[in-house]
Amino acid sequence: MNQLFVLNGGAAVKPGNKSAYLRFDDPLAAFRKGGINTGDVLVYDAMLKALSYERIKNLQFSQASDQTLWPQPGTYDTTVIRGSNYLTETLDLGHLVPILKALKGPIVGVGIGAQAAKYKALDIPKGTVEAWRIIADKSESIGVRGFYSAEVFNDLGIKNIRVIGCPSFYRSLKPTLAIQPVDPAKARIGLTLNKYLSADYASNAIKTNRMQRALVEAVAMRPQSRLYSQGEREETLAIFSHGKEKQDNVRSILAKFNLQGRADAQEMLTNRMAAFFDIDEWAADAKANVDVMVGFRLHGNVIALHQGIPAIFFTYDSRIRELASLFAIPSVEVEDYQPINLNRLLEAADFSRVSDVYKHNYAEYHRFLTENKLAHVLPAPVAEPPSTALSTPNLIQSVASPDESGAWFRGEIDYMTGELDTLRNRAWELETALRKANSQVTAPSPAKLSA
Repeated sequence: MNQLFVLNGGAAVKPGNKSAYLRFDDPLAAFRKGGINTGDVLVYDAMLKALSYERIKNLQFSQASDQTLWPQPGTYDTTVIRGSNYLTETLDLGHLVPILKALKGPIVGVGIGAQAAKYKALDIPKGTVEAWRIIADKSESIGVRGFYSAEVFNDLGIKNIRVIGCPSFYRSLKPTLAIQPVDPAKARIGLTLNKYLSADYASNAIKTNRMQRALVEAVAMRPQSRLYSQGEREETLAIFSHGKEKQDNVRSILAKFNLQGRADAQEMLTNRMAAFFDIDEWAADAKANVDVMVGFRLHGNVIALHQGIPAIFFTYDSRIRELASLFAIPSVEVEDYQPINLNRLLEAADFSRVSDVYKHNYAEYHRFLTENKLAHVLPAPVAEPPSTALSTPNLIQSVASPDESGAWFRGEIDYMTGELDTLRNRAWELETALRKANSQVTAPSPAKLSA
């Protein structure tokens, strides 16, 4: 019997052990407390579909210090770690060291990634370094999602790695990927957003949010297009709530992007948003309603790509850049900060390399699972694993006219000027309030003056 122990899977497993979903008794109550990234559930779901096993148990990283939850020796054949952003300067995985030492048998990381706003060497916490060295010693190889992540591992002295991308790209379990053609003028757009990008998750937060604003404006004008929430709190609440709560969340999203008063954007956020907690349902909806996915969520785009639906990434951090480059996905670099014209963007997007690159990356993923003795159901590859790096950005060359660029930047400058004025006014109000408070503290009392 093949027994599988998973660290940080992060979701419930449906009967049959091949699909992941979030199990909520009350979704509204859960999302009133905060957002939940359903992209992590997609990664777990793709792993479940690829691997072959009869029994599975998941333990979250947050539970790893509780020894009563550890598996008994000999209970499970292999431990698998669901891929995510585990190499950062702010995440210390030292609390995993005891369980990693105690686990018997192989420990295999699948789709592990480094996370930074921009390309740079990372100062990884000592606890994280120790944890990954233990894992490296207990596996044939660690599967990393891109060449930046591979470089960070190499800097730690960990050499037994394979660049496999993210398991979610192979969710179809097919060795080939055929990208469907797009009619730019008639395409139904699926939009993905990520409103709160900063620090390690955006090389420029202002540009990222302003580009998202422009994308919301453009997609909202296409009445058959829709926005997918990937577990964002306000978007999900706007979808599942009613009345004043729904209106309040829609207004909050509009305010975040300075879109108050835009009737088309408000209509889309009110009537054309979708969120799914079951990955199979999410994929089926995208297949039925989307001709091309565009946006800022990695897995919000992958839910389309793995089904052959074209997607365009907006790249703003190390994770999105390395995966888009690894699979040659057409991309718009946020740092270039250009106006958005959907027709021109779709006409200029070149998907011709995606299918060929995918075949080789799939072969590497197949080799990785096989060499780590992970039983799987992947068909044999139709190509060889890559002999040289396939990581090359596929940036969309969509050049705006001088008039269009001028209008765009005039609007952006006006907005930035307004923001600066707001900050100056707030600073002045704060300074005058502090002066008033200080004068009240230091002024002598009337009794002292009369004395």
